[in-house]
Amino acid sequence: MENKALFEGPDISVHQGVVDIKRVRNAGCKRIGIRAGYGKNNVDQRYVPNAQACYNLGVDVLLYWFSYAYTVDMAAAEAGYAMAQAAKYWERCPVAFDFEYDSVNYARKNGVAITRELATDMAIAFLEKVRDGGYIPVIYTNLDYMRNYFDLERIAAQLGRMYVWYARYTSSLLDSETRAVDIWQYTASGRIPGVAGRVDMNRFYTDFAESTVPIHRPQKRNLNIQGFQAAANADGYRDADGNPLSEDGLDGPGTQHVRSQIALKARLSQGNYVVGSKGHLVEWWQQRCNEILARSQAVDGLFGKTARKDTLALQRRLSLKEDGIAGYNSIQAAFYN
Repeated sequence: MENKALFEGPDISVHQGVVDIKRVRNAGCKRIGIRAGYGKNNVDQRYVPNAQACYNLGVDVLLYWFSYAYTVDMAAAEAGYAMAQAAKYWERCPVAFDFEYDSVNYARKNGVAITRELATDMAIAFLEKVRDGGYIPVIYTNLDYMRNYFDLERIAAQLGRMYVWYARYTSSLLDSETRAVDIWQYTASGRIPGVAGRVDMNRFYTDFAESTVPIHRPQKRNLNIQGFQAAANADGYRDADGNPLSEDGLDGPGTQHVRSQIALKARLSQGNYVVGSKGHLVEWWQQRCNEILARSQAVDGLFGKTARKDTLALQRRLSLKEDGIAGYNSIQAAFYN
C-alpha cells in the first residue's frame, strides 16, 4: 500500500534570506526544515530568527547540520553543535545529518577519500550522539548516497530506529521508496508564500509531532509589551472576545490577536510619503524606533516620512522584511530587542 504524505514544508537557510514564517505556516506548512549550521560550529546566519519565529508561532521544525566532517570524531562533534542550537528552543525534535557532495569534496581537499565505510561510520557517530542527547536522528540521503556512501541497514541496526530524509527530484516515487522514507525532498525549485524565490520542498510521511517538544519558558513581564498593550487599549483595539488587553506585559493570545490587526504606515500622496497612521500605538512605535536605533524622531503619534524611514532602518537592523510598515513581525521584534 502506498504511503500517503501527511503534509508539506520547505527547508530553509541563510540562502533564502528573510523568510516570513507566519506566511509559510498560513500556507499550510506544519513543519519547516531549518539549517542550524555547518562544519565546525558555524551557526547558520539566519538560524536564530528562523528558529525563534517557528518557536513563537508554534511551527514544528526539522533541524539539520551540513557536515564537513572527514573523521568519526568530527561527525560526533557536529552532532554536539547541532544539539546546542536545538536546545535553545526545543527539548526534543528531529535533527538531521546532512552529508553531501560538497562534504566529500571538502574531505578530498584535506587529504581524505570518503569511502562507504567511513561515511557510514560518521553517520552512526552523528546520529547516535543525537539519539543519546534526546533528539530524533534523521539521515539526509539520495539514491546515489544510498548505493555508494551510506549502508542504511548497518546504520539502522546500530541505532535501532532512525528516520530517512530522501532527496529525489522526480514527479513521484515508487511505492517501495515511499514506504522506506519518512521525508521526501521532491524539488529544489518549489514556490511558497513567505519565501522569496525558489526553495526546497518536502513531503512528510512521518509526523514527528510527539517527538517535538519546545522548551518551556516561564513568561516574565516585558515593559515593551506592556507599553504596547496600554497604547492599543488607548487606541480602542480589543481582543478576539471584544475585551481590552490585560496590561500584563505578556505576549499572550489577546495581544497576538491585536497585533495581527495592526499595520502602522505612512500614506503615499503625489509621489511623497505623508502622515498616514495616527495615535498612541504610533507614539509607542516611534519610541521603540528611537530606543533601538539611538535616534530622536519626534514622538508625536504621526506616522509620516520620518517614521517610515526609521521603520525601514529598524527592519534592516533586525533582518525583517523591509516594507516600511509596522505590522505583526516588526512589532514582535520590537518587543524583544
